[in-house]
Amino acid sequence: MDLNALIGKTYIFQLPKKIIFGMNSSRLIGVEVKALSGSKVLLVTDNNLRTVGVTREIEEVLSEEDLVFEIFSDIKAEPNIEVAEKVAEFARKNRYDLVVGVGGGSVLDMAKVASIAITNPGSVRSYIGVDLVKKPGLPKILMPTTAGTGSEVTRVAVITLEDEEAKSAIISPYLISDVAIVDPKLTFSMPQKITASTGLDALSHALEAIMAVNANPITDALALQAIKVISEYLPRSYRSGDVESRVNMSLGSLMAGMAFANSWVCLGHALAYSFSVAYKVPHGVSCGLALPYAFKFNMPAISHKIPQIAEAIGLPREAAADNKLGELIMHRLLSLLADLNVPRRLKDVGVPESDIEKIAGKLLTFTRLIRANPRSISREEALNLVAEMWRGLE
Repeated sequence: MDLNALIGKTYIFQLPKKIIFGMNSSRLIGVEVKALSGSKVLLVTDNNLRTVGVTREIEEVLSEEDLVFEIFSDIKAEPNIEVAEKVAEFARKNRYDLVVGVGGGSVLDMAKVASIAITNPGSVRSYIGVDLVKKPGLPKILMPTTAGTGSEVTRVAVITLEDEEAKSAIISPYLISDVAIVDPKLTFSMPQKITASTGLDALSHALEAIMAVNANPITDALALQAIKVISEYLPRSYRSGDVESRVNMSLGSLMAGMAFANSWVCLGHALAYSFSVAYKVPHGVSCGLALPYAFKFNMPAISHKIPQIAEAIGLPREAAADNKLGELIMHRLLSLLADLNVPRRLKDVGVPESDIEKIAGKLLTFTRLIRANPRSISREEALNLVAEMWRGLE
């Protein structure tokens, strides 16, 4: 980034008060709860994680520390507004003083909802939007079990609106966790499909963060390192799930989350949101599918960053002239999708050709994400872009 371009600009950088990273760091949960003066804890997780034993040690530590806790685990992947309202109702019925979230992005987002529901009246739906939460929520500690959504360090809680075939979000600094504990050990039980999907979500966060209009030297540094780590370790984590790859994917996801939390995501996520709900495509898969196309569209607007991205993604400096590097990055992204057995075209996820126009129209409704994109997009360009996604890139 041209540092002279920073003159006259102001950037806001928001993160949790404390971030703890490391193997077995989840055992610090009792210490951190007490440091926040917690005595009655709401533990938000999901039934699958409890079944496979991921939360067992955390529950044991809370018990050993003589902390009272109750569990809400009725959360499904990519929760809708009904689930969010159910979480809020459960949280309000009891006098909790701290929320702990242990799970993937869906669980962590619902833990955030629980924390603000206790201090803010009304329906969860009434808080969907930007800065509509009026009061700070309860203290919260978030612990991801995927690598990942980065939700442990963001001010966002995503909610599926099935009646609108769309995703929306509560966006507020009051959603930022007090403590994020990233223990790679919690990700070891992830199956291959979840490893691929959440890993692509993390890569999308990093690459979109560096493309977004609010990118700055701090977010660029985090995003580039995240791209480097994820590009190297995601295929290996998918194939073998060895300890080194899991640890590095947790780190890459964390850095990507820190980056996009402060520069935002853009066209890739807008594209993903435009079809994922209607055609029941997992969030990470839809983001991964959209990423090469969003990157290709944005190449003219980010030409000064392409050499850095190429190096981070693993392309040698002598791979091509600068004006060809963008295409190589795009093809590297497509190859990654193939390596992870993830669809590369809209037609491969059940989208009929007749729906191209509908999806293009939906894309343009995500104005917050479109405004964050470095290149504006017209209706005709949106139509052409979605048509290209349906046909596929060679």
